[in-house]
Amino acid sequence: MGIKRIARLANVSIGTVDRVLHNRTGVSKETEKKVRKVIKEIGYTKNTTASRLKLASVKKIKFAVLIPETKNKWSYWKLPKKGIGRAVKELMELGVEVDYFEFLDSSTYKGLMDEIFLKDYDAIVTVAFFENESNELLDRANKKDIPVVFIDTEIELEMPANFVRQDSYKAGRVAGRLLNGLVGDKGCYFVVNMLNDRGIHANNVQRERGFRKFFEDSGQDVQIRTINYSLSGEFVVTKEMETWFATDDRKGIFVTNSKSHLLPRILEEYQVKNTFIVGFDLNKQNLKHLENGKIDFLINQQPRYQGYVAIKNLFNYLTKQDGSELNLDIPVEIMVKENIPFGPKVFAKMI
Repeated sequence: MGIKRIARLANVSIGTVDRVLHNRTGVSKETEKKVRKVIKEIGYTKNTTASRLKLASVKKIKFAVLIPETKNKWSYWKLPKKGIGRAVKELMELGVEVDYFEFLDSSTYKGLMDEIFLKDYDAIVTVAFFENESNELLDRANKKDIPVVFIDTEIELEMPANFVRQDSYKAGRVAGRLLNGLVGDKGCYFVVNMLNDRGIHANNVQRERGFRKFFEDSGQDVQIRTINYSLSGEFVVTKEMETWFATDDRKGIFVTNSKSHLLPRILEEYQVKNTFIVGFDLNKQNLKHLENGKIDFLINQQPRYQGYVAIKNLFNYLTKQDGSELNLDIPVEIMVKENIPFGPKVFAKMI
C-alpha cells in the first residue's frame, strides 16, 4: 500500500499525503483528518527501509563504540566487537558506519569520551565501568539528544539509562546453586574477582552478592572467602591462600569474570584436590578447560549478541523511533561440556 493509493482514496495529491506522513505544515485539519482515516483503514505503515536506502548515500548513521581494548588483557571484548561488526555489516547498505574507541582505564575512557563529543555521532555504545565518567557521558549525550546503550554491566546512574546486559546478581545466585550441588554444605567456597584502577568491577560485586545471598537464603552456614587480583598483574597465590587450598575439604571456586581458565594450571601447580570451578564466558581458553573437565560450568552472558542487538536496536530507534528494546535482559545460559556442539575452537568462532 503506497502513498499513491492513499492519495487516490483520499482524493488529494501525493504531496499532501507526504506532508501528513511527515507531520509537516501546509495541510488543513479537515484534509489531514481525511488522509489519516484512509491510512488507518488500509493499515499503511511507512517503509523505513526504503526511505533509509534513499538517504544512505547522503546521510550516514554514525555509531561511536567505546569499549575496553581488545588486544591483550581484555580479549573478552573481541566478542561484543564481533557482534557489533556483524550488525554494521548487515546495515551497511542503509548507511550505517561505526568508529571504535578502546580504553585501558578510567583516564583513557575520559579522554576518548571527550574525543567522541568533538565529532558528530548519532548514537553511542559503551560500558558502565566507571560511575562518574558514565554519568558525565550520559549527561553530555542527553544534552545533544544522542541515544546511549550500555552493554555488559548495569550500575545505578544519576539519570535513566539503557542497558543490554545479563542480571549479574541473578547470575551469581545461579553460580551458587551450581557449585552447591557439587560441593555441598560441608565444603568451602572461594569467589575470585578482578580489579581495575577503580577497584572491583561492578558486575563482579553484583555476582558475588548474588552468590553469597544464595547460601544465606538456603540457610547454609558455609565458609566463603574472597580473592581479588589486579587486571594489571598475574594471579598470585599467597601463603594464606596456600593454607586455604591445603585442606582435604571439597572446594568450590566461583570466578566472577572471564578468566576462569587461569585457575586449572594454578590448582595443578599447588596440587589442590577436590575442587570445582564455575566461571563466565565462552572464550577459547575457558571452553578448552570446560571440555577437559577442569572447569565444571560456564555461564554465558552472550557478549556477541549484546553487541549485535545494541547496534540493531539503536538503529531501529533512530529510524523508526522504536525504543522498546533499548533495554534487554540477557538470560543466564549454563554451559557444560556435554552441550558444546562442535568442540571449543569451532564453537568459539560461532559465538
